[in-house]
Amino acid sequence: MMTTRIKVIIVVLLVLGLIKIVSLIKKGALELKYALTWLLLSIGLALIVLVPGLLTGISELLGIYDATNMVFFAGIIFLIIIIFGLTMSISRNSDRVRQLAQSMALQDYENRNK
Repeated sequence: MMTTRIKVIIVVLLVLGLIKIVSLIKKGALELKYALTWLLLSIGLALIVLVPGLLTGISELLGIYDATNMVFFAGIIFLIIIIFGLTMSISRNSDRVRQLAQSMALQDYENRNK
């Protein structure tokens, strides 16, 4: 069971993290589609901290015997989702770079043959 002091510290850190994410979005340093994952994670963590027994209830529903194991399970799932999203982004960017390089090569070829 978490003490009130730990809950307050976690909530304050989550709020500071949300403020930082929003400021990065406003500055254009972080795209909204990538920030949504972090925003949802922060909201989920806040719910777990503020609603006592939520984590235990979810772990029992999934058949996980210990809430600590549930935290590790959720963390691994979160990391897999992040890695999958980044892999998709890298694949799209690789295709874009290839198309851009081919386009520039064709333009260079046309400019040399004029």
